[in-house]
Amino acid sequence: MAKKVNTEVAEVEENAEVKEVKKTAKKSTKKVTEETVEEAPVEETSKKAAKKSTKTEEEMPVEVVEEVNEPEKVVATPVVEDPVEVSVEQKLVALYTLQQVDSKIDEIRAYRGNLPLEIQDMEDEIAGLETRVANFKEESKKHQKDISDYKIKIKETEALIKKYEEQQNNVRNNREYDSLTKEIEYQNLDIQLSEKRIKEITAKDNDVATKVANAQMRLNELNASLNEKKEELHSLVEGTEKEEEQLLKRSAECEKFVEDRLLVAYKRIRKNARNGLAVVGIFDEACGGCFNRIPPQHQLDICTHKKIIVCEYCGRILVDKGIINQYKA
Repeated sequence: MAKKVNTEVAEVEENAEVKEVKKTAKKSTKKVTEETVEEAPVEETSKKAAKKSTKTEEEMPVEVVEEVNEPEKVVATPVVEDPVEVSVEQKLVALYTLQQVDSKIDEIRAYRGNLPLEIQDMEDEIAGLETRVANFKEESKKHQKDISDYKIKIKETEALIKKYEEQQNNVRNNREYDSLTKEIEYQNLDIQLSEKRIKEITAKDNDVATKVANAQMRLNELNASLNEKKEELHSLVEGTEKEEEQLLKRSAECEKFVEDRLLVAYKRIRKNARNGLAVVGIFDEACGGCFNRIPPQHQLDICTHKKIIVCEYCGRILVDKGIINQYKA
């Protein structure tokens, strides 16, 4: 009995050990499977990334690959020069220089006087007289045609009168004679009317002829005086033409140093001024254009050359002696 009990106890212990071994084996297999499961997605993701990279390389166009592989070209960028900043003092010097040049041009043109305007007026008057003479001649031709028409009509009427007079000699009764007599009287009245029209037209034609003669005399006088004026102007222009061209070039060069806003204001002031002065100096604490006194504060601002000062009364641009001396130097 004791032996049987011992054998049974030994079998129970062996069975318990076997169960524990099986349990540990199951646990180890579960761990191995979990580790393999955890490592599997990493490998799959790496495989997927490799497939994607191969696909993108296959799908990428050849041109893009070439652009990536080509070396970068160096493009030379043009050098942009900074605009030169002109100070207020330089602007004032340029404006005063421009004013002096334009004043000399005005003097040259004033030296010529009103000859260009007189020549233009003479040419306009000559053109008007020529058209008037042409109209008078056309009117005279019409008068001559009317006179010839009336003369032809008179001849035709005289022929009718002779015809009626011949018919009077062959009448059969007084009624026919009276009708022919009235017709002859009517034709005679028509002849008188035609002769009256001829006299009127002749008087008009004579008046037109006198007008044509007067206009022709005036034309001859104007042509003679026009030639004299042109010769005089030509002699004056020859002496000052080169100087005027040089001054015009210098004026254009001075305008380049003045900004557009100031240039427009300068031309506007110069156009409205009687003597053509848009930039004037200060003389005895007064404006050189309108001669009104300038306040001391404005005089100080003008001397500092920090901004462009305009006269309160006439609107001219004011400069001090420093600017004038720079121009003379």
